[in-house]
Amino acid sequence: MREAHQVQTVLEYLVMLNELSYSGIGRKLNITPQQFSDWIKKRRPIPQERLHELAHYFGVVPDALIDSNYYAKPLTLLGRIELHMRLVEQKIAALEAAGAEREDMEPYYEKQKGLRREREDEIRLARAAELLRQGDHQIRSIIDEVLDVLEAGHVDELIRKLKREGS
Repeated sequence: MREAHQVQTVLEYLVMLNELSYSGIGRKLNITPQQFSDWIKKRRPIPQERLHELAHYFGVVPDALIDSNYYAKPLTLLGRIELHMRLVEQKIAALEAAGAEREDMEPYYEKQKGLRREREDEIRLARAAELLRQGDHQIRSIIDEVLDVLEAGHVDELIRKLKREGS
């Protein structure tokens, strides 16, 4: 069975999210689909003058699209979430400007709340991963102990211990 294509760059993700084609973008920005593909696949850096056009076209800041060498920025999970949040916020703003009813906008508000939770969780995971990368045995032991207590369902016990230790 063939695996589904995995999005690798922020630029590629924006194309997918907006349901666009390379040729359609090429026509709009006066570039060839091959040029655009080369940027997405990181075969060539994105020229600075084109970077600003792309950023404006997708409604993002230029730094969101490129790394320090002007190649398309790799897509991280946090980056994916933040881009999706931006698009939902734009949709909400457009609906509000059009005078949409609250009930018509509710699915977008719910999606926004879910994306905020995802972002918070991803930030927590990144913080924990950074602590683990430090290689400190005590930090690893503490994280293991906390996880063991939480997995056993003893959340209240852990809260009591933390409050007692903090006093």
